[in-house]
Amino acid sequence: MTDDLYLIWSNEHRGWWKPGGYGYASGLAYAGRYSRDNALRICRDAIPQAGHVGLISEIPVRLADVEEFLTGQRCPSVIFE
Repeated sequence: MTDDLYLIWSNEHRGWWKPGGYGYASGLAYAGRYSRDNALRICRDAIPQAGHVGLISEIPVRLADVEEFLTGQRCPSVIFE
């Protein structure tokens, strides 16, 4: 169920975390899916880097919200690659 899955956006790397935290993806197709608890832990652990990055470095984003947000929208295909 997508209500329980999260993506992680990296402001520092301008991309979505890939599965297992191995690299970054520009499109949603290759973005990792994380449990809520794991996504929150990862993002909280990254807060100390905020000073280096100049903003919160990692942001948890609920997959269901992304899907609802994009429903019915004309989006460039690169968003999904």
